Amino acid sequence: MDEHALLREWFRLADQDLAYAKHGLLMHPLPLEAICFHCQQAAEKYLKAYLVSAGVTEPPKSYDLLRLCELCSE
Repeated sequence: MDEHALLREWFRLADQDLAYAKHGLLMHPLPLEAICFHCQQAAEKYLKAYLVSAGVTEPPKSYDLLRLCELCSE
């Protein structure tokens, strides 16, 4: 998969997680755990998209947002 296709895929997946989180905000009672999960997943995927845009061909298989932020700031 070329870099542009990979970048589009990361954004597509992140946007999907964010849409699920936003949808959860409309539910009663609020599914807070699911909303938080999808927000974390979206943030992770957006950070990995940034890494791909910076030339990292294979982002780490990490779910650690702090570690991903550190990698992005490098």
